[in-house]
Amino acid sequence: MKIDRVQIKNFKSLKNIDIALSNLTLITGVNSSGKSSFIQTFLLLKQNEMVFNNIYRKILAINGEYVKLGNKKDILFEDSYEEDIEIVLTSKVHEERVHFNNRDLKLSQESNVSLFGVEESFNLFNDDFQYIMTDRAIPDITYGLSEEQVERNLIGFKGEFSAHYLAENRYKTLPIEALKHLNAQTFQLLENVSLWLGEISHGIEISATLYSELQQVNLTYSYTYGDKKTDKYTPLNVGFGITYVLPIIVAILKAKEGDLVIIENPESHLHPKGQSKIAELCAIASANGVQIIVETHSDHFLNGIRVATKKGLLTPEQSKVYYFRKEKDELETKIDEINIDKNGAIDNYPKGFFDQFDDDLDKLVLW
Repeated sequence: MKIDRVQIKNFKSLKNIDIALSNLTLITGVNSSGKSSFIQTFLLLKQNEMVFNNIYRKILAINGEYVKLGNKKDILFEDSYEEDIEIVLTSKVHEERVHFNNRDLKLSQESNVSLFGVEESFNLFNDDFQYIMTDRAIPDITYGLSEEQVERNLIGFKGEFSAHYLAENRYKTLPIEALKHLNAQTFQLLENVSLWLGEISHGIEISATLYSELQQVNLTYSYTYGDKKTDKYTPLNVGFGITYVLPIIVAILKAKEGDLVIIENPESHLHPKGQSKIAELCAIASANGVQIIVETHSDHFLNGIRVATKKGLLTPEQSKVYYFRKEKDELETKIDEINIDKNGAIDNYPKGFFDQFDDDLDKLVLW
């Protein structure tokens, strides 16, 4: 079930926020403005999903598999007069409310409310919720295995098991047919991963070979030029950005309707054209029922979503854009909502929202 709204109180710089989520939600803003804290609230809930249903253990883990937040004093809004933190997820038929005390991290109030008699959990708590962090797997000669992750339809937070996933699922049919690349002959995963990678590095083809006895996977790339094909290259000998973006492409292509995918900085190490193409891929997935939350610093990614909207790949109602900021001499995160209309136009340009190009151009022209 898709998350329609998030309310957060007293968590780090998020003193009191209440924002709506859509199929595709973009979070942007200057450094240290609360964007990562916003993502961390989802990871904290995911990390503690078993605690909510355990009558004997009601202490939240703030350092664990999904997120490490350090000391408990660091997660409370510094100017708060209270010591309670609250996170609420809501949809039209369901509410998940987590309320805990910062002194001992004990749940002082916790409810799981199903409205209208509907018993269904949020997509965050599905087994194949996928989170792709900023610090992703880098080029290497071989990659490790994780049968547990791959069997759960996961590729690791860093995408470190992407090669293993491709080796095991190369012939898997894409769950969402609309994600099939225009040049693909089939709906098979590996072919479509190669072709979407080809939007970033033309003519590339990927292969993944499993060596069970070594507990390793060999990931290689080759290039087609004319009627010829190059030898296979290891990731060490192609552009860094190719391997760095691979987990994002795999995560989106393997997703099914109703899933939640959270991606940090998809633009990292990509040329502007590649950033725009990844935005297009996210737009198609979102329009077909995958809920995606993206944290980005890229105006090229944003513009890719705007173009996808104008092309009709995504409706204005299927996206939300939020600009996180802090006022001078204040600790609290403030959030501006930016809307994209059917022509790809934006209705609001708050100070600092992707305006550096114009600021620099003014200096070049006027000085």
